[in-house]
Amino acid sequence: MNDREALDLLTADLYAAISFRPGEAPDLEKLKSLFLLPGLLINNNGEEPVVWDVASFSETYRQQIAAGAVHSFMEEEITERTELFGAIAHRFSTYQARFRGEPAEAVIQGINSIQFIKTGGAWQVVAIIWNDEAEGRPIPEEYY
Repeated sequence: MNDREALDLLTADLYAAISFRPGEAPDLEKLKSLFLLPGLLINNNGEEPVVWDVASFSETYRQQIAAGAVHSFMEEEITERTELFGAIAHRFSTYQARFRGEPAEAVIQGINSIQFIKTGGAWQVVAIIWNDEAEGRPIPEEYY
């Protein structure tokens, strides 16, 4: 498998690990295994970024599911733009997510900025930073 194929597979695994259907649970142990620890997940939708390492993100996510705030979450990559140099890579991954909480399902689109590193011959995620599309912040045409 070449580097490009490995990054495609890693990205698919990343989306699969956080996605889950009603009555199921996300594979948060798999999620942790995809990161070079501590791994960062950064939600940059508000005025200040919300920053987690992969362990605290997983715990927060578990608590939201247990509290009934999240019944299902399905996220998929729509398009991507990946840049690769040596043992580092960056991917702008345009996503669509379906989030089902109370009272209804919401569809969200945005961009994940994913940084990767190749260590020991294998690619891992270093960090993910995301912004949802919002009024005044449309996804540019070149990322569709």
